Amino acid sequence: MISKLSWILFIPLTLAAVFLKLAQTILPDNSILGLSDLKLDYAVIGCVALIFVFALIMCLCDRKISKYYLPHRNFAAGIIGILTALLMAADGADSIYALTSADKLDVLAVIEAAMLLFAAVVFVVMGLNHSFNNKGKKAFGLLYIAPALLCAVRLIRCFVEFTTISLRTADVTRLFCYIFATMFFFNYAVALSLTEAKHAVKSCFIYGFPASAAMIAYAAGNLYANFDTENLMANAHYVEIALMGLYILAFVIELTIFVKDKDHVIIEDEDDVDYKELHEDDITDRDDLVVTGLDDEERADNPASSYISTADTTDFLYQEAHNETKRESSYYKAAENDVADYITDEIDSEYDQKGKEKSYADQLDEIDKLILEISGDK
Repeated sequence: MISKLSWILFIPLTLAAVFLKLAQTILPDNSILGLSDLKLDYAVIGCVALIFVFALIMCLCDRKISKYYLPHRNFAAGIIGILTALLMAADGADSIYALTSADKLDVLAVIEAAMLLFAAVVFVVMGLNHSFNNKGKKAFGLLYIAPALLCAVRLIRCFVEFTTISLRTADVTRLFCYIFATMFFFNYAVALSLTEAKHAVKSCFIYGFPASAAMIAYAAGNLYANFDTENLMANAHYVEIALMGLYILAFVIELTIFVKDKDHVIIEDEDDVDYKELHEDDITDRDDLVVTGLDDEERADNPASSYISTADTTDFLYQEAHNETKRESSYYKAAENDVADYITDEIDSEYDQKGKEKSYADQLDEIDKLILEISGDK
């Protein structure tokens, strides 16, 4: 599947983004091609944008990937998800405690604190699902959307914060972190809940790669430059971004390994959108599957009747008969060679061509006539 080729640019550009972000604090200013810290931020954003564009092109060209994905056991994502949940719960509780002692009420801060606690519960559920290979259910679709809502709230807070400061001093990389993370977690929730959507699995590739690259680069640079050794909870925001970036990366790796093309997936119940994955042995050995290996375009070019004309019938116990528009009148009569040894001759129809009934004597065969002649002589 062409979507998997997105890794080609993701790996080198992610390493480049992390290096450029760390270079802002490790190396002197203007030491990399004369770029300032602000221009280095734009260079990091450029790397993330290239990853996004390349993944978008690869996924748009991929017509074989299935629109459904069944989660598999992923211990790395499970451990990271549980750690993320613990950190978010602690950060949410600390935020609520700080808000209760504050003189001014910040509505966005209250919403963010509540979403942190909600997202912590969801990450626990997702971490356990990854660890024990529990299948996603459509009923939990609303629950899985919590991380996307958290990232959306934080994105709004970033815009509000940047309106009060100069863009030269703002770290615009954080905006791209939450933009791509919001889109990824939304499509991630759709894919896990097995909700019918045309491009949910593709969108996990499209937004997962740039989200992971931006988050890892942003967290690495800020944890190195702004790590607070006195108040460890002040670092929770950066660590959360790092863990979410690693969680997204772990899931994208799982998706790359286990995602199926649409010819290897059958829908058992479209109302519940439940399906099973087919392997090559299942396709060759099972006879009760109502699936084909043709996509919609190929099926239109190959109607069901094409099997009759293309099947190999060499060893079959019948011979193909060609239909004729006009047949001779003697077509349905027996051949002379076939009735040569019969005792009786071919019997004419009950009525002759004139429609008159034949006499009784004419209908007797030669043996009966012989018997009558012998009886008459006596």
